[in-house]
Amino acid sequence: MKKPTFLLALAFLCSLFSLADTSTTVVNIGSTTQMTLSELIGKGLPVVYIETVDGVKPTCDTVYAPPGCWGETVNSEKVPGRLFIYDRVAGMDSVLYDSGDYEKNVGGMTIKVRGNTSAATDEKKPYKIKLQKKADLLLRGVDSVYKDKEWLLLKDPFVFTNTAFRISEMVGMIWVPGHRYVNVVINDDYHGIYLLTEAVKRNPDCRLNVDKNCGYIFECDLYWWNESVYVRSNEAPSYNYTFKYPEDEDITQEQLDYAQTMVRAYEASLTQDNYPDLIDVRSFAAWCLVHDIVGTKDGGGCNRFYSKYDTTAQSKIFMPVAWDFDLAERTTGAWSRIHEVYMKKLFNNPNRAFVHEYIRLWCEMRDTYLSDVHSYYMNFVNSPLGRALQDCYHLDNKVWDTNRWFQNAATDRLMWLQRRYTWLDSNIMSFHVPNDVNIDGVVNITDVTELIKMVMGTKRALITGDINGDEEVNISDVTSLTNLLMNSIND
Repeated sequence: MKKPTFLLALAFLCSLFSLADTSTTVVNIGSTTQMTLSELIGKGLPVVYIETVDGVKPTCDTVYAPPGCWGETVNSEKVPGRLFIYDRVAGMDSVLYDSGDYEKNVGGMTIKVRGNTSAATDEKKPYKIKLQKKADLLLRGVDSVYKDKEWLLLKDPFVFTNTAFRISEMVGMIWVPGHRYVNVVINDDYHGIYLLTEAVKRNPDCRLNVDKNCGYIFECDLYWWNESVYVRSNEAPSYNYTFKYPEDEDITQEQLDYAQTMVRAYEASLTQDNYPDLIDVRSFAAWCLVHDIVGTKDGGGCNRFYSKYDTTAQSKIFMPVAWDFDLAERTTGAWSRIHEVYMKKLFNNPNRAFVHEYIRLWCEMRDTYLSDVHSYYMNFVNSPLGRALQDCYHLDNKVWDTNRWFQNAATDRLMWLQRRYTWLDSNIMSFHVPNDVNIDGVVNITDVTELIKMVMGTKRALITGDINGDEEVNISDVTSLTNLLMNSIND
Protein backbone atom coordinates (compact mmCIF):
# COMPACT_ATOMS: atom_id res chain seq x y z
CA MET A 1 0.00 0.00 0.00
CA LYS A 2 1.46 3.34 -1.00
CA LYS A 3 1.82 5.63 1.99
CA PRO A 4 0.04 9.01 1.57
CA THR A 5 2.27 12.10 1.77
CA PHE A 6 0.66 13.28 4.99
CA LEU A 7 1.76 9.99 6.63
CA LEU A 8 5.38 10.79 5.88
CA ALA A 9 5.12 14.01 7.89
CA LEU A 10 3.19 12.22 10.64
CA ALA A 11 5.77 9.47 10.69
CA PHE A 12 8.58 11.95 11.26
CA LEU A 13 6.85 13.49 14.25
CA CYS A 14 5.82 10.15 15.69
CA SER A 15 9.26 8.67 15.22
CA LEU A 16 10.72 11.23 17.59
CA PHE A 17 8.75 9.57 20.36
CA SER A 18 8.64 5.97 19.17
CA LEU A 19 12.18 5.12 18.02
CA ALA A 20 13.61 4.51 21.49
CA ASP A 21 10.67 2.26 22.41
CA THR A 22 10.92 0.09 19.27
CA SER A 23 14.65 -0.41 19.66
CA THR A 24 14.38 -1.62 23.26
CA THR A 25 11.01 -3.41 23.33
CA VAL A 26 11.55 -7.15 23.08
CA VAL A 27 9.09 -9.36 21.18
CA ASN A 28 8.92 -13.09 21.93
CA ILE A 29 8.88 -15.25 18.78
CA GLY A 30 7.70 -18.57 20.19
CA SER A 31 9.48 -20.00 23.21
CA THR A 32 13.07 -19.80 21.97
CA THR A 33 13.49 -16.65 19.88
CA GLN A 34 13.35 -12.93 20.58
CA MET A 35 13.82 -9.80 18.53
CA THR A 36 13.27 -6.13 19.10
CA LEU A 37 10.10 -4.47 17.93
CA SER A 38 12.26 -2.41 15.57
CA GLU A 39 13.63 -5.59 13.99
CA LEU A 40 10.08 -6.89 13.50
CA ILE A 41 9.00 -3.61 11.91
CA GLY A 42 11.98 -3.92 9.60
CA LYS A 43 10.57 -7.17 8.19
CA GLY A 44 8.36 -5.05 5.93
CA LEU A 45 4.82 -5.50 7.28
CA PRO A 46 2.97 -3.04 9.51
CA VAL A 47 2.88 -4.24 13.11
CA VAL A 48 -0.38 -4.25 15.05
CA TYR A 49 0.87 -4.03 18.63
CA ILE A 50 -1.69 -4.68 21.36
CA GLU A 51 -1.32 -4.20 25.10
CA THR A 52 -4.24 -5.55 27.11
CA VAL A 53 -5.20 -4.35 30.58
CA ASP A 54 -3.25 -6.34 33.18
CA GLY A 55 -1.80 -8.46 30.37
CA VAL A 56 -4.96 -10.56 30.11
CA LYS A 57 -4.83 -12.93 27.15
CA PRO A 58 -7.92 -13.12 24.89
CA THR A 59 -9.15 -16.71 25.14
CA CYS A 60 -12.28 -18.65 24.21
CA ASP A 61 -14.38 -21.65 25.17
CA THR A 62 -15.60 -24.13 22.60
CA VAL A 63 -19.37 -24.31 22.32
CA TYR A 64 -20.91 -27.41 20.76
CA ALA A 65 -24.20 -27.51 18.90
CA PRO A 66 -27.23 -28.62 20.88
CA PRO A 67 -29.05 -31.83 19.83
CA GLY A 68 -30.51 -31.53 16.33
CA CYS A 69 -28.09 -28.75 15.29
CA TRP A 70 -24.68 -28.75 13.63
CA GLY A 71 -21.23 -27.31 14.12
CA GLU A 72 -19.03 -25.97 16.86
CA THR A 73 -18.11 -22.40 17.62
CA VAL A 74 -16.60 -20.29 20.40
CA ASN A 75 -17.60 -17.88 23.12
CA SER A 76 -15.02 -15.27 24.06
CA GLU A 77 -15.01 -12.41 26.54
CA LYS A 78 -13.88 -8.98 25.37
CA VAL A 79 -10.49 -7.97 26.77
CA PRO A 80 -9.83 -4.20 26.98
CA GLY A 81 -6.52 -2.67 25.97
CA ARG A 82 -4.58 -0.30 23.76
CA LEU A 83 -3.63 -0.73 20.09
CA PHE A 84 -0.75 0.75 18.14
CA ILE A 85 0.13 0.40 14.47
CA TYR A 86 3.83 0.67 13.71
CA ASP A 87 5.50 0.91 10.32
CA ARG A 88 8.80 2.07 8.90
CA VAL A 89 8.38 5.22 6.86
CA ALA A 90 11.29 7.05 5.24
CA GLY A 91 13.65 4.82 7.20
CA MET A 92 12.13 5.61 10.59
CA ASP A 93 10.09 3.46 12.97
CA SER A 94 6.82 5.28 13.38
CA VAL A 95 3.57 5.02 15.31
CA LEU A 96 0.94 5.60 12.62
CA TYR A 97 -2.01 4.91 14.92
CA ASP A 98 -2.55 4.90 18.68
CA SER A 99 -5.97 4.09 20.15
CA GLY A 100 -5.03 5.50 23.56
CA ASP A 101 -5.66 3.77 26.86
CA TYR A 102 -8.95 1.95 27.30
CA GLU A 103 -11.87 4.06 28.50
CA LYS A 104 -15.32 3.05 27.40
CA ASN A 105 -16.63 5.20 24.53
CA VAL A 106 -13.54 7.41 24.80
CA GLY A 107 -10.39 5.54 23.80
CA GLY A 108 -8.67 2.22 23.53
CA MET A 109 -10.20 -0.98 22.23
CA THR A 110 -11.40 -4.47 23.10
CA ILE A 111 -10.24 -7.72 21.55
CA LYS A 112 -11.83 -11.15 21.54
CA VAL A 113 -11.53 -14.44 19.67
CA ARG A 114 -14.01 -14.65 16.80
CA GLY A 115 -15.03 -17.31 14.31
CA ASN A 116 -16.57 -20.75 14.40
CA THR A 117 -15.03 -24.15 13.63
CA SER A 118 -11.52 -22.89 12.83
CA ALA A 119 -11.53 -20.74 15.96
CA ALA A 120 -12.60 -23.73 18.03
CA THR A 121 -10.14 -26.24 16.59
CA ASP A 122 -7.06 -24.30 15.43
CA GLU A 123 -4.38 -23.16 17.83
CA LYS A 124 -3.89 -19.88 15.99
CA LYS A 125 -7.03 -17.83 16.63
CA PRO A 126 -8.73 -15.11 14.58
CA TYR A 127 -9.74 -11.97 16.48
CA LYS A 128 -12.28 -9.17 16.47
CA ILE A 129 -11.22 -5.70 17.51
CA LYS A 130 -13.68 -3.03 18.58
CA LEU A 131 -12.34 0.48 18.93
CA GLN A 132 -13.94 2.83 21.40
CA LYS A 133 -13.44 5.68 18.93
CA LYS A 134 -13.85 5.22 15.18
CA ALA A 135 -10.74 5.16 13.01
CA ASP A 136 -9.42 3.69 9.77
CA LEU A 137 -6.93 1.04 10.82
CA LEU A 138 -5.95 0.55 7.17
CA LEU A 139 -4.64 4.13 7.13
CA ARG A 140 -5.99 4.95 3.68
CA GLY A 141 -5.64 8.69 4.21
CA VAL A 142 -9.35 9.55 4.29
CA ASP A 143 -10.23 8.75 7.87
CA SER A 144 -13.55 10.59 7.66
CA VAL A 145 -14.72 8.12 4.99
CA TYR A 146 -13.27 4.82 6.18
CA LYS A 147 -13.42 5.16 9.95
CA ASP A 148 -15.28 2.49 11.89
CA LYS A 149 -15.09 0.75 15.25
CA GLU A 150 -15.13 -2.89 14.14
CA TRP A 151 -12.12 -4.63 12.58
CA LEU A 152 -10.99 -8.22 12.17
CA LEU A 153 -7.68 -10.06 12.27
CA LEU A 154 -8.14 -13.08 10.00
CA LYS A 155 -5.85 -16.02 9.40
CA ASP A 156 -4.96 -16.29 5.73
CA PRO A 157 -1.94 -18.58 5.52
CA PHE A 158 -2.43 -19.63 1.91
CA VAL A 159 -3.66 -16.24 0.66
CA PHE A 160 -7.11 -17.72 -0.02
CA THR A 161 -9.01 -14.74 1.40
CA ASN A 162 -6.82 -12.19 -0.35
CA THR A 163 -7.35 -14.11 -3.60
CA ALA A 164 -11.12 -14.25 -3.15
CA PHE A 165 -11.27 -10.52 -2.43
CA ARG A 166 -9.33 -9.85 -5.64
CA ILE A 167 -11.68 -12.11 -7.61
CA SER A 168 -14.62 -10.30 -5.97
CA GLU A 169 -13.28 -7.04 -7.39
CA MET A 170 -12.93 -8.56 -10.85
CA VAL A 171 -16.46 -9.98 -10.77
CA GLY A 172 -17.92 -6.71 -9.50
CA MET A 173 -19.23 -7.55 -6.03
CA ILE A 174 -21.09 -4.67 -4.41
CA TRP A 175 -18.58 -4.43 -1.58
CA VAL A 176 -15.11 -5.90 -1.13
CA PRO A 177 -13.71 -5.44 2.40
CA GLY A 178 -10.59 -3.33 2.65
CA HIS A 179 -7.66 -5.36 3.92
CA ARG A 180 -3.90 -5.59 4.35
CA TYR A 181 -1.40 -8.04 5.81
CA VAL A 182 0.12 -7.22 9.19
CA ASN A 183 2.26 -8.78 11.89
CA VAL A 184 0.43 -9.02 15.21
CA VAL A 185 1.97 -8.72 18.69
CA ILE A 186 -0.15 -9.13 21.84
CA ASN A 187 1.47 -8.36 25.18
CA ASP A 188 4.95 -8.67 23.64
CA ASP A 189 4.21 -12.13 22.20
CA TYR A 190 4.31 -12.47 18.43
CA HIS A 191 1.08 -14.03 17.14
CA GLY A 192 1.96 -14.22 13.47
CA ILE A 193 0.79 -12.85 10.12
CA TYR A 194 -2.85 -11.80 9.89
CA LEU A 195 -5.10 -10.13 7.36
CA LEU A 196 -6.41 -6.95 8.97
CA THR A 197 -9.80 -6.38 7.36
CA GLU A 198 -13.06 -4.52 7.64
CA ALA A 199 -15.91 -6.36 9.37
CA VAL A 200 -19.28 -6.99 7.73
CA LYS A 201 -21.55 -4.31 9.16
CA ARG A 202 -23.60 -1.26 8.36
CA ASN A 203 -21.53 1.78 7.43
CA PRO A 204 -23.13 3.86 4.66
CA ASP A 205 -19.84 5.62 3.89
CA CYS A 206 -17.61 2.66 3.18
CA ARG A 207 -19.16 -0.75 3.99
CA LEU A 208 -22.80 -1.81 3.61
CA ASN A 209 -25.42 0.87 3.17
CA VAL A 210 -28.89 0.10 4.51
CA ASP A 211 -31.46 2.46 5.97
CA LYS A 212 -30.70 3.30 9.60
CA ASN A 213 -34.30 2.84 10.73
CA CYS A 214 -35.64 0.00 8.61
CA GLY A 215 -32.71 -1.66 6.82
CA TYR A 216 -31.33 -5.17 7.35
CA ILE A 217 -28.02 -7.00 7.09
CA PHE A 218 -28.53 -10.67 7.88
CA GLU A 219 -26.89 -14.05 7.47
CA CYS A 220 -28.12 -17.56 6.76
CA ASP A 221 -26.19 -19.00 9.64
CA LEU A 222 -25.28 -22.59 10.57
CA TYR A 223 -24.38 -21.30 14.03
CA TRP A 224 -27.66 -19.52 14.73
CA TRP A 225 -28.06 -21.55 17.92
CA ASN A 226 -25.23 -19.53 19.51
CA GLU A 227 -27.04 -16.23 18.93
CA SER A 228 -29.73 -14.65 21.08
CA VAL A 229 -31.91 -13.47 18.17
CA TYR A 230 -32.76 -15.23 14.91
CA VAL A 231 -35.61 -15.98 12.54
CA ARG A 232 -36.31 -19.41 11.13
CA SER A 233 -35.51 -20.77 7.70
CA ASN A 234 -37.80 -23.11 5.76
CA GLU A 235 -35.10 -23.82 3.17
CA ALA A 236 -32.84 -26.03 5.29
CA PRO A 237 -33.46 -27.33 8.82
CA SER A 238 -29.85 -26.74 9.92
CA TYR A 239 -29.90 -23.02 9.12
CA ASN A 240 -31.65 -19.96 10.48
CA TYR A 241 -31.09 -16.25 9.93
CA THR A 242 -29.11 -14.05 12.32
CA PHE A 243 -28.53 -10.31 12.19
CA LYS A 244 -25.61 -7.96 11.66
CA TYR A 245 -28.05 -5.04 11.52
CA PRO A 246 -30.06 -4.22 13.53
CA GLU A 247 -27.93 -5.59 16.36
CA ASP A 248 -29.51 -8.16 18.64
CA GLU A 249 -29.94 -5.78 21.57
CA ASP A 250 -31.64 -3.17 19.37
CA ILE A 251 -33.98 -5.24 17.20
CA THR A 252 -37.70 -4.91 17.94
CA GLN A 253 -40.42 -7.53 17.72
CA GLU A 254 -41.89 -5.65 14.77
CA GLN A 255 -38.54 -5.86 12.95
CA LEU A 256 -38.28 -9.58 13.75
CA ASP A 257 -41.78 -10.20 12.42
CA TYR A 258 -40.96 -8.37 9.19
CA ALA A 259 -37.67 -10.26 8.84
CA GLN A 260 -39.46 -13.59 9.24
CA THR A 261 -41.97 -12.69 6.55
CA MET A 262 -39.19 -11.40 4.30
CA VAL A 263 -37.02 -14.53 4.42
CA ARG A 264 -39.97 -16.86 3.95
CA ALA A 265 -41.03 -14.95 0.85
CA TYR A 266 -37.44 -14.99 -0.42
CA GLU A 267 -36.99 -18.72 0.14
CA ALA A 268 -40.33 -19.53 -1.50
CA SER A 269 -39.40 -17.45 -4.56
CA LEU A 270 -36.34 -19.60 -5.29
CA THR A 271 -38.55 -22.25 -6.87
CA GLN A 272 -40.96 -19.79 -8.49
CA ASP A 273 -40.59 -17.62 -11.55
CA ASN A 274 -41.03 -14.36 -9.62
CA TYR A 275 -37.68 -14.43 -7.80
CA PRO A 276 -36.29 -11.45 -9.80
CA ASP A 277 -38.97 -9.34 -8.13
CA LEU A 278 -37.51 -10.11 -4.70
CA ILE A 279 -33.74 -10.45 -5.20
CA ASP A 280 -31.03 -8.54 -7.00
CA VAL A 281 -30.14 -11.21 -9.52
CA ARG A 282 -26.76 -9.75 -10.50
CA SER A 283 -25.44 -9.74 -6.91
CA PHE A 284 -26.55 -13.35 -6.40
CA ALA A 285 -24.87 -14.42 -9.65
CA ALA A 286 -21.68 -12.53 -8.75
CA TRP A 287 -21.53 -14.20 -5.33
CA CYS A 288 -21.90 -17.61 -6.94
CA LEU A 289 -19.29 -16.90 -9.60
CA VAL A 290 -16.68 -15.85 -7.03
CA HIS A 291 -17.09 -19.17 -5.22
CA ASP A 292 -16.99 -21.12 -8.47
CA ILE A 293 -13.78 -19.43 -9.60
CA VAL A 294 -11.97 -20.16 -6.33
CA GLY A 295 -13.46 -23.66 -6.03
CA THR A 296 -15.12 -23.48 -2.62
CA LYS A 297 -16.00 -26.80 -1.03
CA ASP A 298 -17.46 -25.39 2.19
CA GLY A 299 -21.11 -26.35 2.59
CA GLY A 300 -21.63 -25.22 6.16
CA GLY A 301 -19.52 -22.25 7.17
CA CYS A 302 -19.50 -20.52 3.80
CA ASN A 303 -21.18 -17.36 4.99
CA ARG A 304 -24.23 -16.12 3.10
CA PHE A 305 -24.67 -12.44 3.95
CA TYR A 306 -27.69 -10.53 2.67
CA SER A 307 -28.75 -6.91 2.78
CA LYS A 308 -32.02 -5.10 2.22
CA TYR A 309 -31.99 -1.33 2.13
CA ASP A 310 -35.42 -0.80 3.66
CA THR A 311 -38.87 -2.34 3.97
CA THR A 312 -40.40 -0.84 0.84
CA ALA A 313 -41.64 -3.12 -1.93
CA GLN A 314 -39.04 -1.66 -4.31
CA SER A 315 -36.17 -2.72 -2.06
CA LYS A 316 -34.67 -6.06 -3.12
CA ILE A 317 -32.49 -8.54 -1.24
CA PHE A 318 -28.82 -8.35 -2.22
CA MET A 319 -25.84 -10.62 -1.67
CA PRO A 320 -23.34 -7.79 -1.24
CA VAL A 321 -20.12 -9.52 -0.13
CA ALA A 322 -18.35 -12.85 -0.60
CA TRP A 323 -16.84 -14.19 2.62
CA ASP A 324 -15.12 -17.22 4.20
CA PHE A 325 -12.68 -19.09 1.97
CA ASP A 326 -10.98 -21.52 4.32
CA LEU A 327 -11.96 -24.39 2.00
CA ALA A 328 -11.07 -22.77 -1.32
CA GLU A 329 -9.36 -24.66 -4.16
CA ARG A 330 -10.99 -27.98 -3.29
CA THR A 331 -13.01 -28.45 -6.51
CA THR A 332 -10.60 -28.31 -9.43
CA GLY A 333 -12.79 -30.16 -11.95
CA ALA A 334 -16.26 -29.64 -10.51
CA TRP A 335 -18.64 -26.93 -9.45
CA SER A 336 -18.08 -25.41 -6.04
CA ARG A 337 -20.22 -27.02 -3.36
CA ILE A 338 -22.55 -24.03 -3.22
CA HIS A 339 -24.25 -25.54 -6.30
CA GLU A 340 -25.34 -28.44 -4.10
CA VAL A 341 -26.16 -26.51 -0.96
CA TYR A 342 -27.13 -22.92 -1.81
CA MET A 343 -27.68 -22.14 -5.48
CA LYS A 344 -29.22 -25.38 -6.76
CA LYS A 345 -32.75 -23.96 -6.82
CA LEU A 346 -31.76 -20.89 -8.81
CA PHE A 347 -29.78 -22.89 -11.36
CA ASN A 348 -32.75 -25.24 -11.80
CA ASN A 349 -35.45 -22.56 -11.81
CA PRO A 350 -37.47 -22.41 -15.07
CA ASN A 351 -36.93 -18.66 -15.04
CA ARG A 352 -33.39 -18.52 -16.42
CA ALA A 353 -32.68 -14.90 -15.46
CA PHE A 354 -30.16 -15.97 -12.82
CA VAL A 355 -28.33 -18.36 -15.18
CA HIS A 356 -28.22 -15.74 -17.91
CA GLU A 357 -26.76 -13.16 -15.52
CA TYR A 358 -24.21 -15.69 -14.32
CA ILE A 359 -23.11 -16.35 -17.92
CA ARG A 360 -23.04 -12.63 -18.68
CA LEU A 361 -20.77 -11.89 -15.70
CA TRP A 362 -18.35 -14.58 -16.81
CA CYS A 363 -18.39 -13.36 -20.41
CA GLU A 364 -17.56 -9.84 -19.23
CA MET A 365 -14.32 -11.02 -17.63
CA ARG A 366 -13.33 -14.26 -19.38
CA ASP A 367 -11.26 -12.75 -22.23
CA THR A 368 -8.95 -10.82 -19.90
CA TYR A 369 -9.21 -13.11 -16.87
CA LEU A 370 -6.00 -15.11 -17.39
CA SER A 371 -3.87 -12.05 -18.13
CA ASP A 372 -5.41 -10.16 -15.22
CA VAL A 373 -4.71 -12.86 -12.64
CA HIS A 374 -1.23 -13.45 -14.04
CA SER A 375 -0.38 -9.76 -13.83
CA TYR A 376 -1.84 -9.47 -10.34
CA TYR A 377 0.08 -12.38 -8.88
CA MET A 378 3.37 -11.62 -10.60
CA ASN A 379 3.14 -8.10 -9.19
CA PHE A 380 2.22 -9.59 -5.83
CA VAL A 381 5.20 -11.97 -5.77
CA ASN A 382 7.69 -9.30 -6.82
CA SER A 383 6.31 -6.52 -4.63
CA PRO A 384 7.70 -5.47 -1.24
CA LEU A 385 4.57 -7.04 0.27
CA GLY A 386 5.25 -10.38 -1.38
CA ARG A 387 8.86 -10.37 -0.24
CA ALA A 388 7.82 -9.37 3.29
CA LEU A 389 5.31 -12.21 3.50
CA GLN A 390 7.94 -14.71 2.39
CA ASP A 391 10.30 -13.38 5.05
CA CYS A 392 7.75 -13.19 7.88
CA TYR A 393 6.26 -16.62 7.32
CA HIS A 394 9.38 -18.10 8.95
CA LEU A 395 8.52 -16.19 12.13
CA ASP A 396 4.90 -17.35 11.98
CA ASN A 397 6.21 -20.88 11.55
CA LYS A 398 8.29 -20.62 14.73
CA VAL A 399 5.17 -19.82 16.76
CA TRP A 400 2.64 -22.21 15.23
CA ASP A 401 4.92 -25.00 13.97
CA THR A 402 3.24 -25.24 10.59
CA ASN A 403 4.91 -26.90 7.65
CA ARG A 404 4.11 -24.24 5.08
CA TRP A 405 2.28 -20.92 5.27
CA PHE A 406 2.79 -17.91 3.05
CA GLN A 407 5.84 -19.22 1.21
CA ASN A 408 4.98 -19.54 -2.50
CA ALA A 409 1.28 -18.99 -1.70
CA ALA A 410 0.80 -16.34 -4.40
CA THR A 411 2.37 -18.41 -7.18
CA ASP A 412 0.41 -21.45 -6.02
CA ARG A 413 -2.83 -19.45 -6.30
CA LEU A 414 -1.89 -18.30 -9.80
CA MET A 415 -1.22 -21.81 -11.04
CA TRP A 416 -4.43 -23.14 -9.52
CA LEU A 417 -6.59 -20.37 -11.00
CA GLN A 418 -5.03 -20.93 -14.42
CA ARG A 419 -5.75 -24.66 -14.24
CA ARG A 420 -9.29 -23.97 -13.07
CA TYR A 421 -10.03 -21.70 -16.05
CA THR A 422 -10.35 -24.39 -18.72
CA TRP A 423 -12.89 -26.50 -16.84
CA LEU A 424 -14.84 -23.49 -15.63
CA ASP A 425 -15.07 -21.79 -19.01
CA SER A 426 -16.23 -24.95 -20.76
CA ASN A 427 -18.93 -25.67 -18.20
CA ILE A 428 -20.21 -22.11 -17.84
CA MET A 429 -20.46 -21.68 -21.60
CA SER A 430 -22.35 -24.98 -21.83
CA PHE A 431 -25.29 -23.06 -20.32
CA HIS A 432 -25.16 -20.56 -23.17
CA VAL A 433 -27.64 -20.85 -26.04
CA PRO A 434 -25.61 -20.70 -29.29
CA ASN A 435 -25.87 -17.36 -31.15
CA ASP A 436 -27.67 -15.74 -28.17
CA VAL A 437 -25.70 -12.50 -28.23
CA ASN A 438 -27.54 -10.68 -25.43
CA ILE A 439 -27.77 -13.83 -23.25
CA ASP A 440 -31.52 -13.82 -22.69
CA GLY A 441 -32.09 -17.42 -23.71
CA VAL A 442 -33.58 -16.84 -27.17
CA VAL A 443 -32.11 -15.91 -30.57
CA ASN A 444 -33.99 -13.16 -32.41
CA ILE A 445 -33.64 -9.70 -33.92
CA THR A 446 -32.63 -8.18 -30.55
CA ASP A 447 -29.41 -10.18 -30.80
CA VAL A 448 -28.65 -8.50 -34.12
CA THR A 449 -29.17 -5.12 -32.49
CA GLU A 450 -26.88 -6.09 -29.61
CA LEU A 451 -24.24 -7.35 -32.02
CA ILE A 452 -24.30 -4.13 -34.03
CA LYS A 453 -23.64 -2.20 -30.80
CA MET A 454 -20.62 -4.40 -30.17
CA VAL A 455 -19.30 -3.93 -33.70
CA MET A 456 -19.83 -0.16 -33.55
CA GLY A 457 -18.01 -0.01 -30.23
CA THR A 458 -20.93 1.44 -28.27
CA LYS A 459 -21.01 -1.72 -26.16
CA ARG A 460 -18.22 -4.02 -25.06
CA ALA A 461 -17.73 -6.98 -27.39
CA LEU A 462 -18.20 -10.34 -25.67
CA ILE A 463 -17.49 -13.87 -26.85
CA THR A 464 -21.22 -14.28 -27.45
CA GLY A 465 -20.85 -11.92 -30.40
CA ASP A 466 -18.45 -14.21 -32.25
CA ILE A 467 -21.10 -15.91 -34.38
CA ASN A 468 -18.81 -17.32 -37.06
CA GLY A 469 -16.15 -18.64 -34.67
CA ASP A 470 -13.16 -16.67 -35.96
CA GLU A 471 -12.42 -15.29 -32.46
CA GLU A 472 -13.27 -11.74 -33.52
CA VAL A 473 -16.44 -9.68 -33.31
CA ASN A 474 -16.94 -7.71 -36.52
CA ILE A 475 -19.37 -7.03 -39.36
CA SER A 476 -19.05 -10.58 -40.69
CA ASP A 477 -20.71 -11.80 -37.48
CA VAL A 478 -23.67 -9.52 -38.15
CA THR A 479 -23.99 -11.06 -41.61
CA SER A 480 -23.71 -14.59 -40.20
CA LEU A 481 -26.35 -13.97 -37.53
CA THR A 482 -28.72 -12.30 -39.98
CA ASN A 483 -28.40 -15.26 -42.35
CA LEU A 484 -29.08 -17.69 -39.49
CA LEU A 485 -32.25 -15.83 -38.53
CA MET A 486 -33.43 -15.59 -42.16
CA ASN A 487 -32.85 -19.30 -42.69
CA SER A 488 -34.80 -20.15 -39.55
CA ILE A 489 -37.70 -18.05 -40.81
CA ASN A 490 -37.63 -19.74 -44.20
CA ASP A 491 -37.51 -23.16 -42.55
